[in-house]
Amino acid sequence: MSRGRRTRLTDSPEFERVYRQGKVYRGRLFSVHVFPNGLGHPRLGLSVSRKVGGAVTRNAVRRRLREVFHGSVGDEQGGVDFVISARPAASEASFHDLKEEFERALRRLEVGGG
Repeated sequence: MSRGRRTRLTDSPEFERVYRQGKVYRGRLFSVHVFPNGLGHPRLGLSVSRKVGGAVTRNAVRRRLREVFHGSVGDEQGGVDFVISARPAASEASFHDLKEEFERALRRLEVGGG
């Protein structure tokens, strides 16, 4: 899957649509909201607040979550938007812990992958 602009959720109204109309998984490290997008490919939106840490920490969490997403979700999931909202515990979690929790979220939300 290409990791360019087409795989990112960037507009505030798109985030709001996923938050309001989608299904949600709430975990210890992050929450995951999902909603069909009708585009034929999955997209990812990330929300990492200052509660998670300083800029360097937040960017590291974003990079790891993006890598977890791309390693777990492929085009076979079809047109689904994902919004991952990191919790402060995500800054201390290992990559393995993040991946494990994301795969648990996929199973609970009944989205392919994992």
